[in-house]
Parts: sequence; structure tokens; C-alpha cells
Amino acid sequence: MRTNLLPSAASALAWLERDIPGKEPERIELSRLPFTLGRNESCDYQILSSRVSREHAELVREAGVLLIRDLKSTNGTLVNGQRIDEHRLVDGDLVVIADVQFSYRSNRADSVRKTVTQVMDHNDSAESPEDDAAGDLIHAVRRAHEKLLHRAARNRFQPVFDLVENRCVGYEAAAKPQLPGDTSSTQQILDATDCKLTERLGQLHRLIAAEHFARLPNATFLFVSLQPAEVGADLLPESLSRLAAVAGGKKIVVEIPDSAVVDIPYFRDFRARLRDLGIGVAYDGFAGSPHQIRAQADFAPDYLKLSPALGRGVDKSTQRQQQIKALVEATNELHVQLIAVGVHSENEARTCREIGCRLAQGDHFGHPQTIDWPVDGFAT
Repeated sequence: MRTNLLPSAASALAWLERDIPGKEPERIELSRLPFTLGRNESCDYQILSSRVSREHAELVREAGVLLIRDLKSTNGTLVNGQRIDEHRLVDGDLVVIADVQFSYRSNRADSVRKTVTQVMDHNDSAESPEDDAAGDLIHAVRRAHEKLLHRAARNRFQPVFDLVENRCVGYEAAAKPQLPGDTSSTQQILDATDCKLTERLGQLHRLIAAEHFARLPNATFLFVSLQPAEVGADLLPESLSRLAAVAGGKKIVVEIPDSAVVDIPYFRDFRARLRDLGIGVAYDGFAGSPHQIRAQADFAPDYLKLSPALGRGVDKSTQRQQQIKALVEATNELHVQLIAVGVHSENEARTCREIGCRLAQGDHFGHPQTIDWPVDGFAT
């Protein structure tokens, strides 16, 4: 298809950002219009997927506005979750073609969204509880889109300590709430939902955590968490493997909730793929028995993080000391490193070390915190 060059400097006014798991988004300048997307080499942007039509969609300018048109594709073009024939693009629109997602970005004043996220007033008696719940969900989705568009994801880092060497050897990254409502029940429901939006948010948090971790001194591994819905996702292992390069070659360890660990083929395959790619695995929140650990020998993790309830007050409970010691012995048999969690005092740390725990986490070693630059002395 013939393309016409836009007026000078037009390339700086509009572009598409393609999300690539584990990498910076690809920026696609819309320097010529019409601009076609599809599977053919003749398209201005080629998408190599059998689900994409040869000429799938095009961007054109008419009457001073930018439009996206579906070119009667087999699987359709979606904008903000709705299938379209033609749509006027504004800054922040999410365009999906097959399994590829783009964000439309523009510096033009006439292509900026007129709406902003606001906190809803729940004292409005005219709205029913159902209306409130629906409104909360809409705003939770908007907040999530804004985070993605502006890379506005922040993490808190908590140190992991070696009790024998008495030093920080790694960090766990956890997403930090940033906007009013981020800790609401509606937000928690959205976070636990298996959808493209939450998948991209998880990828963004992990990517930014790896970028920051590359600058942390002395630490050798970074724990990043997975939502239960992400476990087993086909493209996730490759996305995680790219984080090691972002983190300067340091070890990446993914935390899988113990509730999501199941002895079925898809989970075994997922665990094996992570191992083959050099990604460490931790099962998080374990409170089971030594027998359960040994039963998982064929798909054992690299690290087993105990439930915080086991570590809290362990110095005052002989029964709990015996329980953890038995777990230490079982993990040692499988060459799994056990991590005591919820350690809040020097006595608890000393007790964990004496019963065989080498690694530990808890407020005694440092509260979760965002990184302040420069990072020298961050662990303290």
C-alpha cells in the first residue's frame, strides 16, 4: 500500500507502543498514513501470527482526526475491549489485534482523554450497592490502565538475610499501592482476575523491580511474586527469563503461592520450564508437614518460604522449634533452601539459626521499603 508522509514533525505527535513481556515497550512511529498492520510483508507493521489477517487494520487521518479501521479481518480488531469497524483514537486507547496489544499515544491536544480517574463518593444515596460495586470496578480498571500507560508501578523491597554470615543476600519485591482505592476489596478482586490487564501489570511490576535490583549492592537474588492465575501461563517463563538480563545477570526467583502448587502435569511442566531457563522457584507460605515436602520431590522448589505464623514467637515455643527443625531436615534431603519468615526479634533470629534455618526474612532485618537513590546502604 502506498503511504503518504505526514506534515513535518508529525512522527513526534502520534505513535503505538507494543507491549513485549519482560522488555521495554516497542515504539512504533506513525510517520506515514495510511498505516497498515497485518501479516503481509507489505504492511507498514508486520505481525507474525496465524490469527492476524494479511491486511488486518489501518490507521488513517480524516477531517483532522486519526481513525483506526478494521479491514474485514477474520478475528477482528478491539479497542478498549470492544470490537470495532472504525474508531477515533485518543491518547491512551488500547488496541488489540489477535494476542498483540498496543497503546495509542499522542501529544496532540485534540487527542487527549477528557476523563480522569477520581475517587467515588460512596455517600451518594441515589446509587444502589450494585451501582457502587460496578463503579468501583470501573475505576479500578482505569487506575490499572493509567499505571501501564505511565509505567507508574512502584515496588517495596524487603531483605532476605543469611543467618550464618549475618548479611543481606537478596530481596523480595512486592507491589506498593499508589493510588486511593488500590487496597480496596474491588482492587483485590481485579488483581486476582486472570485477564490481559492484570497480566501486563504483573509484568510491569517485575520489570521495574529487576531494573531497580540491578543497582542494589551485594544482593545476589531477587524474589518476584506470581498471582495464582499466572501459574502455568505459556509465555510467562520466557518473560521471566528476560528479567535476569535486566537485573544485570543476577538470579531471579519467582514465588508461587503454596496454595497454587499441585501435582498435575501442567504444573510439573511449568516447573520444569522454569528450571531449564535458569529461573529459581520458591513456594511461598508453606505450613505443611515433612511428608508433604518429600511428596513434592519430583517438582521441588529451590526455596521453601515458611508461613510467617511459624516464625513469629518461635523462640518461646518448643513445639514450633521441633516442627521447623523437621522441615529443615526434609528440605535438606532435597537440597531445598528453607526460609524462615516473620522473624521480628534477635531471639527469634538466633533460634531459627540454631535449629538449622540459614535464610530468614522479617521486620528484624528491615521493613519493606521503596528504594531511595543513591542505593548505598539500602539494606540497613
